[in-house]
Amino acid sequence: MSCPAGHGRRAGHSRPEIAELFRQHGHRLPVLSGHLARTVHAITSCRTATLGGHVQECDHCGHRLIAYNSCRNRHCPKCQGLDELRWVERQQELLLPIAYHHVVFTVPDALHPLVRRNPRLGYGLLFAAVAETLQEVAQRPKNLGARIGFLAVLHTWSQLLSYHPHIHCIVTGGGLSQDSSRWISAKPRFLFFVGVLARVFRGKLLHQLEKALRNGTLGDPNGDGHARLRRAARKDWNIYSKPPFAGPKQVLRYLGRYTHRIAIANERLVGVKDGCVTFRWRDRSNGHAVRFQTFDAAEFLRRFLLHVLPPGFMRIRHYGLFANASRRRCLDACNRLLVVDARSPDRDTDIAPSETWQQLLLRVTGNDVTLCPKCRTGHLSTILQLEPVATPRRSPPSSRSP
Repeated sequence: MSCPAGHGRRAGHSRPEIAELFRQHGHRLPVLSGHLARTVHAITSCRTATLGGHVQECDHCGHRLIAYNSCRNRHCPKCQGLDELRWVERQQELLLPIAYHHVVFTVPDALHPLVRRNPRLGYGLLFAAVAETLQEVAQRPKNLGARIGFLAVLHTWSQLLSYHPHIHCIVTGGGLSQDSSRWISAKPRFLFFVGVLARVFRGKLLHQLEKALRNGTLGDPNGDGHARLRRAARKDWNIYSKPPFAGPKQVLRYLGRYTHRIAIANERLVGVKDGCVTFRWRDRSNGHAVRFQTFDAAEFLRRFLLHVLPPGFMRIRHYGLFANASRRRCLDACNRLLVVDARSPDRDTDIAPSETWQQLLLRVTGNDVTLCPKCRTGHLSTILQLEPVATPRRSPPSSRSP
């Protein structure tokens, strides 16, 4: 189906949600692989009777309402807010009184088919190349000569939902000396030359992909794998380094937006009409101007599913000073050298084990979700649990995927 070009007016009278698009147009997709089918089922079942729920009653006016359970799938546009809050709370210990830098590593177009061929392996090699690049460049005496800490987050999409794998890194503006006896700060507003990062990253990722092709773990059904590697090797690769953040608190606000972002949120959907979906996007090449794009609904859903990660794959990883195995020891050494009280009120991350998600939301955002929406005086409490309602599932999935 062809669709008209996107425009600024709402296409139709309703603002759809991704779950509703799957309900209405999912049958137009090819039969999905098991993992993709389960993801779609989770998204379409989220906050519906399918997952069960509970009845709440106000202790002041007696008002009752039904609240259905969330699917908690990491690709669901409705389920990221609470997970984001909890995750950001746990990152408080990473807040050192230093500059943090944002560096983005992007995979060139020529390598996209290789990475997509085996996403679990391809994304793993991408993470490894990024981690080795940053740590190797940082430890060179002429650059910093120190052990840095950084957090890496995988994104696979562009603003138009095209396949665009890249990794966002939040990097400390300095690091520990090799003997951990002193803190070595990076130059103000500068971390590393992006040209150096690009060359090292290119060499490491190409080497790892070539090795995977040689030993057969990546696979090369089209026989073009090595040609793609040669094509990518002849090009300059783009590494983007943003100015450092204004402070550690800004880092946390940024992390919350990036770590739990999905390919597209419901808020970006403008409307649906005649089987076509219109959504907003920002044109970064033109001052982040707001544009509108319209796709056939099946094409929109196909693009959305391109960015579903393999089951269990960790898209947020910690390295160097932040690596899980040595984080506490390394951060204690950093705090001593930077003369920081790791137990000061601003850095206290102890959370009562019995804290509910409602209490967490109230403490962090000031939003009391237990307040009765009718009288605005009483508070809601659960009086009845609702069992899940069984719904028919699609026929057994095949191995085909978008």
